[in-house]
Amino acid sequence: MKYLNTETVCAMTGVLPTTLKNWKRAGLITRAEDLKRGYSWSQYIRINHILVLTSRGDTLREIYNLIYAPRRYHHSGWSYRQEELLMLLSFADDVALDKYLRRMMRDYSSEDCVNYLLKPLNVLLHEEHSPGSALRKASFHRAVMQQALRDIQAIGRQKAAPLFLEAVSVNDETEIWLEAIRLTGLGFRVEISPQPAAMPAVATRRYEHHFMWCGAGISKTMKRYFQQRLAEGEPIMLCGPDKSEHA
Repeated sequence: MKYLNTETVCAMTGVLPTTLKNWKRAGLITRAEDLKRGYSWSQYIRINHILVLTSRGDTLREIYNLIYAPRRYHHSGWSYRQEELLMLLSFADDVALDKYLRRMMRDYSSEDCVNYLLKPLNVLLHEEHSPGSALRKASFHRAVMQQALRDIQAIGRQKAAPLFLEAVSVNDETEIWLEAIRLTGLGFRVEISPQPAAMPAVATRRYEHHFMWCGAGISKTMKRYFQQRLAEGEPIMLCGPDKSEHA
C-alpha cells in the first residue's frame, strides 16, 4: 500500500498541516493510518473530499452533519462568513478579528479563504463609502497584514520553497498581502516587498521563484527588467489581475 507523509499531502492539496489537524479534531478525517509512513491512499482521497466540501464555506460542524447526520445539515456558505467578518469590523474589535482570521485559516485552505472570502470582502470595503467605511477598511488591512506575517513566520520554520513576491503595482494596499497569504498556504516561504517602486526591489534572501505582482499594470522600465531577467533564465513571472504595459 502506498503511503503519503504529511508534507506530501499538504503539497498535493494546498492544505496546511494545521488545517489537517483541525479537520482531525472536527472528526472529518482520521489521523495518519501509519504514524511512520503517513496517510494511506484512501485517506488522501478523503482529504480531497473534505477540501471540496470546505470550499463551499460551510463550518466544520455543518460539514460533519452533512456526512454523519444529513437530516441535521444546514448550509451557510461564504456569504455567512463574510457577514461574520463585517460584524467584527463594525465592532472595531481587533483582538476578535485576529482570532477569527486565525480560525478561518485553520478551518479552510488558504487559497479558498483568500479567493472566496477575503478578496471579495476587500473589494466590497473599497467600494463602500458609508459612515465608518474608512475605519473598517483600515482594520481589515491591518488584520490581513498581521495574518500574512504570522503565516510567513510559521512556514519559515518548515521546509518550503523560497519565493520573492514583489509589488510592481497595486489597486490597494491589501491585495499584495492577500496574495502572500495564498502563496504561503500553497507551501512557499514568502519574502514580500509590498511597496511599488520605480526600480526593481532587491530580495534579502535567496529565492527559487520570483513573482512580480501587477495589480494595476506594469511600466515599460519594469517590463524591460522582467524580460531581461527571464531571458537570463531566472525563475520569474508576472502575476496579478492587470499585466498590461503602461507608460
